[in-house]
Amino acid sequence: MILALVVSAGIIITQSYWVRRAYALQETEFNYNVNKALSKVAQDVMILKEVQLPNYSPVEKITDDYYVVQIDVFIEKQVLQHYLETAFTAQNLVTDFQYGLYDCMSEKVNYQDWVQVAGGDKKPFKLVEFPAIKRENYYFGVYFPYRQQLLTSQISLWFISSAVLICVIGFLGYLLFIILKQKRLSEVQKSFVNNMTHELKTPLASIQMSATVLQSEDIANKPTRLKSYADIILKESVQLSAQVERVLQMAQADNGKMVLRKEPIVWQEILTTVTDSFENLVASKNGTLSLTMPETAITFVGDKLHLINVIRNLVDNAIKFCEAAPIIQVELKTHDGKICISVADNGIGIDKKYHKHLFQKFYRVPTGNVHNVKGFGLGLNYVKSITKLHFGNVSFSSTIAKGTIFTLSFPGNN
Repeated sequence: MILALVVSAGIIITQSYWVRRAYALQETEFNYNVNKALSKVAQDVMILKEVQLPNYSPVEKITDDYYVVQIDVFIEKQVLQHYLETAFTAQNLVTDFQYGLYDCMSEKVNYQDWVQVAGGDKKPFKLVEFPAIKRENYYFGVYFPYRQQLLTSQISLWFISSAVLICVIGFLGYLLFIILKQKRLSEVQKSFVNNMTHELKTPLASIQMSATVLQSEDIANKPTRLKSYADIILKESVQLSAQVERVLQMAQADNGKMVLRKEPIVWQEILTTVTDSFENLVASKNGTLSLTMPETAITFVGDKLHLINVIRNLVDNAIKFCEAAPIIQVELKTHDGKICISVADNGIGIDKKYHKHLFQKFYRVPTGNVHNVKGFGLGLNYVKSITKLHFGNVSFSSTIAKGTIFTLSFPGNN
C-alpha cells in the first residue's frame, strides 16, 4: 500500500509538473508571437506614416492579456485593424481581440473596436474599457480576453491524458479499497466463526455431559441429581436458543425483514424487569445495580421483547466490562420532549480510537486485562438497529478506567 501510494503520488506530481511546464511554454510562445506581431504592426504603421523607426521595442506588456504599442503618430482605425489582422494571422494567433488608439492630444482612448477572428471565440456582450495610460505620443492598445482559453486549448491533450491518468489511479484506488474491505470482512468472518464456535461449543459440551449422565441406569434412583442435570440441559439449551435467535434477528434486520410487534408499554415496567433479572449476578460479584425513575408512568408504543433485549444488552455489557465490583446505574427520565434511558458503569472504559467502530457488526473492542468476555460483537449493533427502528437514537460517553454511559433517546409522543 505504501509503495502504491508513493508511486501514485509520484505519477500525479510528475504529470502536474509537465502540465504546468507545457502551459508555461505555451504562455511564453504566445507572448513571443504577440510581441513579434505587434512590432511588425508598429513597423508597418511608421513606414506608412514615414516616421523614423525607434531603436527600442515599441511593445510593452501591461498585463498578461493587455499590450500597448508606441507609434508616435495617429493611425486610422481601418488601417490599424488591417495591420493587426494580417500580423496576427502570420503568427497564427487565432483568437478574438479588442484594440483602441490613445490620442495624446485629448488624453483619452480615441476609438475602440472588437475583432472576431474566423474560428475564434464568441463576441462578448460589451467592450472592455481601456485604461488611458498618459503618454506624450500616440499608442494603441490590444486586449486578448480569451488568452487563457487559447492557451488551455493548445495543451488540451495534456489535460485529457491527465484526466485519464487520474481516472486510472482512482480506479486502482477503488480496487485497493475493495480488496481491503474484503480482507476486513474475511477477518470479521473468521473472528465470528471462532466466537460462534466457542459460544456454541461450551453449552453443547454441558448438554452432552448431562445427557451421558442421564443415560446411566441408576440415575432414576437419584431424583435430586436427575433434576440437577435436567436443569443444566434446560439452561444451556435456552442459552443456545438465545444465541441463535440473536443471530437470526440481526440477519432479519439487515434484510429489512424484521417486523416489530408494537404495543403500548410502560418504561418503568421494562426497566424493572431487566434490573430484577440481573440482581443475583451483580450481587455475586459484590456489586450494586440501582434504578432511578420517576413515579409517573412513562408510556411508549414499541416492541416490548426487543426493547427489553436492548436494555439487557447494555446492562450485560456494563457487568462484563468491569474489572472491580460492578456499580451499575440505570436511569429513566424525560428531557426536551424525549424519553431518555441511560446505563452507566464503572468499567474499563472505551478508548477513543475504537469509538467510530463501536456499533459495527461483529466488531469487538479489545478488552485489555478482561479475558472472560464472550460474545459475537452483535450486541451494540443490535441495540442501534432496534433503537433506530423505534425512531430513537443511541449515544455514549466513555473514559478509560472510569466507565461508560450509554444513553437511548426516544420520541416522547410516538
